[in-house]
Amino acid sequence: MKRSKIWVWLLVLSLGVLTLWRGGARDLAREAVYPVANARGWFDRTVWVRARAIFARSGHAARNAMLERDVARLRVLAAETAALEAEVARLGKLLDFAPPVACRWLAAPVLSRGGTSGVWQSVRLGKGSLHGVRPGDPVVVPDGLVGRVTDVSAHTSEVMLITDPNSRVACELDAPGAEVGLVRGILYGGGARPGADPKLTLLYVVDPLRLRYLAREYDPAPRTRVVSSGLGQTFPKGLTVGYLLESRLEPNGLSREASVLPAVDMAALSEVFILSARGSHAP
Repeated sequence: MKRSKIWVWLLVLSLGVLTLWRGGARDLAREAVYPVANARGWFDRTVWVRARAIFARSGHAARNAMLERDVARLRVLAAETAALEAEVARLGKLLDFAPPVACRWLAAPVLSRGGTSGVWQSVRLGKGSLHGVRPGDPVVVPDGLVGRVTDVSAHTSEVMLITDPNSRVACELDAPGAEVGLVRGILYGGGARPGADPKLTLLYVVDPLRLRYLAREYDPAPRTRVVSSGLGQTFPKGLTVGYLLESRLEPNGLSREASVLPAVDMAALSEVFILSARGSHAP
């Protein structure tokens, strides 16, 4: 009898376990792992997503910094390339330069600039008497006339620029068809004014040059080229000096005066050519 009861209880227990397994065991299992799964989901949604965003921003910031460095480096390279291209063009222009007159010519570097109140009226060149330079030699660049040598040492020479108030250049206008007597005059350095205080004229060197004593009846067109006339034997004929801006009658009404823009940017001088009628061509 006792064995029969045991078998009955075992059968009931088996049926119960089978029922629970088939009906609610899976639910119980899912409910048992729910806290773990929920915690993992919360961690992914809140903590890990933000962590990934932080890591991503850090990576983007590092990449942006690298790209900015690359861009800066490329800008430097572009600037260096542009500077080299400009230097090549400048040197090519110097190499292609041929003086417009038959003379000896010598390339010379600009060592320093002198003047007053920050205005350059003279330059010092790195060639002197040992190289054949003499006082009075004209100094030019491919763009035009720079000035003339005023003092020479063994290895250097001083040059008075045409912008100096004391500079005088016999010039004429390059105006085809005009009579020679109508277009000739004397070019004065910037700031030179009749009767002006020499100390004060230094402040006016930024003014245009003045071409005086032109024929009163001739009104030249703006932008007319001004060249050396060769008179006075200081400067050879045909050197470009500048370009005419405007002209007007002088106060006495006897002649015409013109404002002239120098053809050469004196502030940008780095190499020049010294010309001399004495001797033959010299490299």
